[in-house]
Amino acid sequence: MVHSKEQILESRKYDQQFGVQRSSRYHNHRRRFYEQWNTMTVAIAALGGLSAISVYQLGYTLPAFLIALVVSISGMFTLAIGAAGRANLHAELAREFILLEAEYLISPPTDEDSLNTLIKARLQIESREPTKLHLLDAMCHFELLRAMGDVAEHYEIPWLRRKLAHWFSQAGYAQVVAAAEQQ
Repeated sequence: MVHSKEQILESRKYDQQFGVQRSSRYHNHRRRFYEQWNTMTVAIAALGGLSAISVYQLGYTLPAFLIALVVSISGMFTLAIGAAGRANLHAELAREFILLEAEYLISPPTDEDSLNTLIKARLQIESREPTKLHLLDAMCHFELLRAMGDVAEHYEIPWLRRKLAHWFSQAGYAQVVAAAEQQ
C-alpha cells in the first residue's frame, strides 16, 4: 500500500505526540517512586531513631544498636542513590515533556520542517534522561493506550515483574512483551 506524504506526516506526528505523552508518564512514575523511597527513609529514620532511644533507655543495648544500624544503612543507601535529587530530575523531565506536548497542541506541525523542529526538541530533552527502564516504559505505553480509550487486551505482565520495573530494566522481558503485542 502506497501512502501519501500527508499520511506519512500524520503518522509521524501521531508517533511523536504519543512518545512525548508516554515519556511524561514514565518520568512521573519515576518521580513518584523516588519520592516514596525518600518518604519511607525519613519515616524509618524518625521511627527507628525514637525506637533506638527508647530501647536503649530500657537497657537493651543490642536491639538499640541493631535499630540504629538499620536507620543508618537506609539513610546511607538513600544518600548514595540520591532519591530526592532523582525525584527532582524526573519531575523536571516530565514537566519539559508536558510543555513539549503543549507545543504540539498549540501549534501542530504542518510540514516536515516544523515536525523536525519538535523532534529535535524532544531529542534534546531525551539526551538528559537517565538510562531507560524498558519494562516500565512498556507499562507506561499500555497505560497511555488505556487512557486514550483502547479497550483491547494487552500482554499481562506478572505482578513481581511490575513491582521490579523500577529496580531493573528487564530489557529482555520487555522485548518479549513487545513481540507478544505485535502478534
